[in-house]
Amino acid sequence: MSVGHSWVTIKKMKILFPVGSFYPAQTGGPDNTVYWITKALKKRQQDPIVVSTNKGLKPNILTEKWLEKEYAKVNYTKNKIHYFPIPLIKIAYNQLKNADILHLTMIFYPASFIMAILNRFFYKRPIIWSVRGDLDPHMLERSSWKKKPILFLIKNFLRSNVTFHTTCNAETAYLKNKIGEDIEVIQLANYMELPEKLGIVKQKYLLYLGRIDSKKAIENLIEGINQSQKFLDSDYVLKIAGDYKNPYGLGLVKLVEQYNLKHKIQFLGHVEGLEKQKILAAAYFLIMPSHTENFGIVVAEALSQGTPAVASTGTPWQLLVDYKCGFWIDNTPEKISTTVDLILEMDTTQYQEYATNGRRLVENELDIYHNIEKWILTYKQLLKSRST
Repeated sequence: MSVGHSWVTIKKMKILFPVGSFYPAQTGGPDNTVYWITKALKKRQQDPIVVSTNKGLKPNILTEKWLEKEYAKVNYTKNKIHYFPIPLIKIAYNQLKNADILHLTMIFYPASFIMAILNRFFYKRPIIWSVRGDLDPHMLERSSWKKKPILFLIKNFLRSNVTFHTTCNAETAYLKNKIGEDIEVIQLANYMELPEKLGIVKQKYLLYLGRIDSKKAIENLIEGINQSQKFLDSDYVLKIAGDYKNPYGLGLVKLVEQYNLKHKIQFLGHVEGLEKQKILAAAYFLIMPSHTENFGIVVAEALSQGTPAVASTGTPWQLLVDYKCGFWIDNTPEKISTTVDLILEMDTTQYQEYATNGRRLVENELDIYHNIEKWILTYKQLLKSRST
């Protein structure tokens, strides 16, 4: 570490974030979680620098130039191949020489491990590497032949200058199992900027909102709904929000048709922005039945709008039980069915208690502005350890 990068003397840290997509894009969770971190860092007089792609951006967003935003200095690059973004890597590498910290996102995104390699050979900046669910067993099964060489590379050549970031105990266990028990790990939740509570009148629907992917076990939710006679006899419907125009999603549509549930289950397609917040606010309950999640930000977004939630035990949402604002259950159709019955049996007083407790949970546990000091301390400790 060169003179002037001492953790004692440095006041404004330059933290470089190379990411595949970034706010205002809405292609996945990191678009927002990284944005919330950089925005809070900026408010605390730090210097986040983001190099991303134009994936998911609307045409009015300027690309291939530096933009000074209230949340970061950002460059949205144009890449012929998003999965192997050469312009992103070039620009991020040029920024690396002046950075204090390199904060990588996702294990298997090529820009992340290529930046780790370049940093190892040329600059040796300390690295925070956010796993972002890449090591969940369900995700590792996909294209495993591509992922094994990357894991070998990280385990044997790249981990010495890395502190990995996980969001829950399960993700930490997956990480240590694949990379090594002796690695450095910091475990911090996906803190968020709390949205304004809209106060929309609740409507008679349960909601799934998120990516339509086999990891999400939405078929278990549909089968659970089909087993709940109380739901079938009620005025309630299930709304599924997310882009379902893929083989898995179209298979769900066929499953709904097979069960003759088209009048009870609606596919909304992709939603974002204010429309997304309105749908979350008006929902009676959110249900996230995923096989695994490293976090599941949509649960926090629902709770922020006063909507209680159901999450599977494959997700780190035991807080739903601790705060009495939802249910943490096995994601079997049978358990989903009995839980839906419990939801529909709630009286007004009990439901309102759950809704109020949900907002209290996110305010106490997940507000980025109440927790950004944890990130700043992590960065400073990392600089201190690398300079001694």
